[in-house]
Amino acid sequence: MYNFRYDYTIYPDNSTEKFKETCKKIERKYTNAIRKDLLVDVDGTLIQQYIVDNKSIIVYDDYYIGSVFVKSEITLDELFN
Repeated sequence: MYNFRYDYTIYPDNSTEKFKETCKKIERKYTNAIRKDLLVDVDGTLIQQYIVDNKSIIVYDDYYIGSVFVKSEITLDELFN
């Protein structure tokens, strides 16, 4: 199971644009990241998972919560703070 030590709120509302920008930032920083298939929940929530050195980074555009955020097993402070 995942041990998410880091949680980053990217945008306080739903935004496909912010979701895509966030994914691109991660892909540019971690060129060795393995990108899993994009998941789309029944409510429209987008979920993109990356694996970097056997650690997980998950980007959400969550329609239930109403925000774009990232949960990660590695620090992403240089990208999001």
